[in-house]
Amino acid sequence: MQTWAKRGLQTAFVTGGLLMLGTGIASAQENVDPDAAPSAVDIGASIPVKADQNKLATPVREITLPKVDRTISTDRVTDVVPMQAASPVANPLIRQAGQSLQGTAAENVVRGNRIQGHLDVPINICGNAIAVLANAESTADCTQYTHRDGTIVTDGEGQALTGNVVAVDHVLPVQITGNGIAAAGKATTYGTAEQVSTTGGDITTNGDRGAISGNVIAERGATPVQITGNGVGAVGIAEVNSAANTFASSEGDVTTSGDNSSISGNTVPVPLAPLAEVNGNSAAAAGNATTDSVQTGAAYAGGKTVTSGDPATLAGNVVQPALAGPITVDDNAAAAAGNATAISDTRNESIAGGETFTNGDGSTASGNVAGAPISLPVAAGGNGGSIVGNALTDHSNEATSTAGGNVFTVGDNSVLSGNIADVPPATAVDVCGNGASLAGQSVGTCENDVQSTTSGYQGTLGNDSVVGGNIVSTPVASPAEVYGVAGTLGGQASGSADEVKNVRSSGTPNTNDDNGTVSSNIVTAPTAAAPQVFAVTAGLVGNTKSDTANDTSVTAGDAPNASGKKSSVSGNIVQVPTSTPAQVFADGATLVGNNATTGDNATDMKAGGDAITTGEQGSIAGNAISAPVATGTQVLGWSVGGGSNVDSVATNDLSSVAGGDVNSNGDGGAVSGNLIGAQPTVLPAVPGNTVSAAGITTSDVVSQTAVVSGGDNYSMADDASVSGNLVHVPANAVAGAYADAVAVAGKSTTATDKVSYTQAGGEMLTEGSGPLTAREMTVPVEAAAKLARVPVEVVGQATTLGSSDDTQLTGEDQGTLRATQLKGIQLPQGVDSLMKADEVPAFHGLPVNTLPNPAELTALTGQLPAQERSSLPLNGGTAGITPNVQGLPLGQVLGAAQGLVPAGATGRSLPAVPSLPVTAPALPVQVPGLPTERSLPALPVDGPASVSGLNLNPTQGLVPAQERALPFSAPAMTLIDPAHLFDTVTGQL
Repeated sequence: MQTWAKRGLQTAFVTGGLLMLGTGIASAQENVDPDAAPSAVDIGASIPVKADQNKLATPVREITLPKVDRTISTDRVTDVVPMQAASPVANPLIRQAGQSLQGTAAENVVRGNRIQGHLDVPINICGNAIAVLANAESTADCTQYTHRDGTIVTDGEGQALTGNVVAVDHVLPVQITGNGIAAAGKATTYGTAEQVSTTGGDITTNGDRGAISGNVIAERGATPVQITGNGVGAVGIAEVNSAANTFASSEGDVTTSGDNSSISGNTVPVPLAPLAEVNGNSAAAAGNATTDSVQTGAAYAGGKTVTSGDPATLAGNVVQPALAGPITVDDNAAAAAGNATAISDTRNESIAGGETFTNGDGSTASGNVAGAPISLPVAAGGNGGSIVGNALTDHSNEATSTAGGNVFTVGDNSVLSGNIADVPPATAVDVCGNGASLAGQSVGTCENDVQSTTSGYQGTLGNDSVVGGNIVSTPVASPAEVYGVAGTLGGQASGSADEVKNVRSSGTPNTNDDNGTVSSNIVTAPTAAAPQVFAVTAGLVGNTKSDTANDTSVTAGDAPNASGKKSSVSGNIVQVPTSTPAQVFADGATLVGNNATTGDNATDMKAGGDAITTGEQGSIAGNAISAPVATGTQVLGWSVGGGSNVDSVATNDLSSVAGGDVNSNGDGGAVSGNLIGAQPTVLPAVPGNTVSAAGITTSDVVSQTAVVSGGDNYSMADDASVSGNLVHVPANAVAGAYADAVAVAGKSTTATDKVSYTQAGGEMLTEGSGPLTAREMTVPVEAAAKLARVPVEVVGQATTLGSSDDTQLTGEDQGTLRATQLKGIQLPQGVDSLMKADEVPAFHGLPVNTLPNPAELTALTGQLPAQERSSLPLNGGTAGITPNVQGLPLGQVLGAAQGLVPAGATGRSLPAVPSLPVTAPALPVQVPGLPTERSLPALPVDGPASVSGLNLNPTQGLVPAQERALPFSAPAMTLIDPAHLFDTVTGQL
């Protein structure tokens, strides 16, 4: 290092030290006298620098850059200091100033309070090669180790303003090793590197029987930066072989207490453990670049937090944000009029924070916990991009990220104590295994295994408390990623990925309360989402290919458990879980070219769980409001081509579950043990569609989906008042456009096998005795529509094959009244099910392109041909061609089908006849506004004055006495199957 630079840094640090001395801030301590009390202020910073085996080549000569092994610190600049002993020593002036307070009156003011600030930035620059119009080669084995102790032990027991700690222990190692850069030359590296940097330690203090004592604010940071194994060839050649490891930790538990105190024993731990990496990338511009690298990284920050506020005021509270997650840009290749190849293997682990224990028993505003742990692994790896060049990648990535942990607290016999507020988002962002080219060739390959977790179990008590032991939690689990995607313009591109991902946010919220007021309630809104795009290909005058597999598990929250026995406004649960995947995969689109994509998807998503609570002998206790939302949005297996060949193959297994069973007990309670819920389930199914224009497209899909919102509901309330009631609105909507084929002067084929299961709500049971007790009311809403297996041909061939098996359950499956029993809509005599407004009958044996005679079709009603295609006209041109559906001209079919209603499936089955892509207005049918039988009370029209035991039918009288069939052209609801609209409407009084 240049002398002027050293002197400048030294002057800056000395000046800063003098300024800190003037404000009472000292530098890092030096334990010269082991019997001397530690300084109240300990501030220190160091920059250990190590540089070795770096090469620079020019046309004149190859230079080995000077070796550097030094530490720059706030205390002094030292030469040739062993890295393992690179911790700075304290400035004597500042140390003496701190010690001069001992034995004076000022000692009692600061005794036991500590301010500690440590920042270490180790820098390791080793084994790099730069070639400019020459050849440079570096072979190196680089190591660097640093450590600084940040352990603090102090005490503020029985005193005021004592034993408080403010600490910052942060390590930021920088590793720049094994990189090669060639500019009109050749750069070659062979190197291994290891960097280990540690700091931190346990913090122990005490504020028992104190005032504003024993409080701790502690930032623990481990944030390594790694730039290794990269190669750049600019009109040159770069060859890189690298292995690098970085390890950083700032760990330590925080232990304090605020028992029998005021504003004591509070803690704010801030663990930070993100890694930043740029490794193994290859870039070539009119040159060649090749990298082969292995890198590992680890960052650990913080630890366990233990405190207490029993009994106390504003004591033992914990506020804990945390951040974990590697952020990596590894093994990408970019080529512009050159060749770039990148092969790498990456392994990273990041952990921030840990378990939390506190106590607010017998306290006021004590023992509360507020957590905001964030797990955010981000990776861009294995991507290839080329412009008039070749780019190839082969990337393997494993990442583990954990933030926060389990939380335990107590709020018994307290006021505003033992509460938990948790906001723990867990996500994973990946751009992996993608290929893109412009008049070039690119290949992106990726194996990705990611685990991302935040928070955990949350347990508290609120016995005999006021506003104590409550839990508010909003867990979010959401991977967001694009992988295995290929796109090209005038070239070739391939993107492939094999991904395993597990994302989890928070755990079980559990609280318990006897004899409390506004206590032990749970409010939770777990959100599971998965916006993912994979195995998607697109080309314009080019060829694309993808072969990608996805195995994703997403979990947000868990089953809430609460208790409010003998309490007021306690033990209640409000749960709003949502599970909403949004996946686009195994789709291909090409205009002039060849396209092949294969996608295999296995996704398991869950938000929330079973809710259990009790409000026995309570007032407004043990009630539950549950509003789960589950969807299954996917676009898969589409093939679209113009003047091209496009093949799409998809295998799909999706489970999306929100909420679960709900159970409560309101025995001997008032307004207790009631369950109120709405359970919407939505499944838009659009797999396996294909469109061809002057080309050939095929789609082959096997899909199985299960979407479940809510579950069974049970409550009991003996000897209670306004308790144990159930009110639910399950809603189930399924719409599908799948296995359809469109051919315009081309050939289009789809083979789709689809199985779906959708459930909204479940069985309902309540029992008990008392006024307005153990009532049950459910209002199911169900809708279904589909446009399936429809071939459309315009001077082309469209073929549709496959099957569908759909189960749709809404509310109680057994014992519900059917539409024919309710008489809400009367069907024409001899007809079991109305044909949908967007459907036409299809018949065997009819001549193609010939107007059928309605009088001859009676025996053929409802028959569906397995596969029919119209013949193309051989003469007369194409001006008068009408697109054919199932072999029948559209205009003639509509005219011939007037008044025809085919026999269909009864009960809850879905119609299997083909349907047309038409839209019509809604049926002018008056929908009953209230449930029938066991519904809310209504005065009888021509019966006794008492309503006890009456069967009520709000649909009675809505249908004219004269039965009539609906003409086909009458308005209808396109998205609702009339045969199913009133399948399950029931209630109880």
